[in-house]
Amino acid sequence: MLNICRHLVTNFRTRFSPSSLKSNIQKWNIGGCRNYYKPKQKDAFFDVEGVINKDTLLFRYEDAGSVRSQNIIALSMFPIWAYLGYDVFSLKKKMKHSEEKVESKDDQKLSFLFNNVMSASRGVGVGFFLFGLGMTSYWIIRTMHTVRKLYLKKGGKYVMIQTYGLLGRNESFFNVPVVHCSGIQYKFYGNHKFFLKVKDHSFKYSFNLEDGIISNKPLFDRILGISRTFAR
Repeated sequence: MLNICRHLVTNFRTRFSPSSLKSNIQKWNIGGCRNYYKPKQKDAFFDVEGVINKDTLLFRYEDAGSVRSQNIIALSMFPIWAYLGYDVFSLKKKMKHSEEKVESKDDQKLSFLFNNVMSASRGVGVGFFLFGLGMTSYWIIRTMHTVRKLYLKKGGKYVMIQTYGLLGRNESFFNVPVVHCSGIQYKFYGNHKFFLKVKDHSFKYSFNLEDGIISNKPLFDRILGISRTFAR
């Protein structure tokens, strides 16, 4: 019985010694990011600038046809709403000759409606025009800030961003320092959209995660760090 107790104590000391615990922690990856990132990508996670020896594609969203169709519809909305706005705006002038006829009928309800139309026509007309202008402008800005391709340049200090053009076509890229990029994930959009805020840019750039493809998720997360504080 005494020998059995000694054997148990010896095994306990061996298994739970400091050196044994340290090796088990390293083996199990407890408390480290290696438990999430692939072994081949761990160096890129910690030291991007030292391992990127060529331009690396991080994200692409190829759907130029759909973007072009949506933009054509959005652009066609402006002349439609502008025409409606002009028609309503000029309604007061067109109905001016009917004012005497309405007053001669001595109908208070009809006179009330007529006066309301006459007084509100110009405001409603301007509202229609501004609504069409705002909707078309929003869609154009939205398209021109939708990311088509994102590359991490050789060296890991800059990213190349390509957005869609007005009719879907745009072959140009622009470079942005990595330290000027900060990712934003809104709960409202869930996992369908991701936004990138670039220092000194007025609007955020959107990533369509539902239809787009992230080529390297750990590197994408590392480069577009969420809530990164911009360097001054």
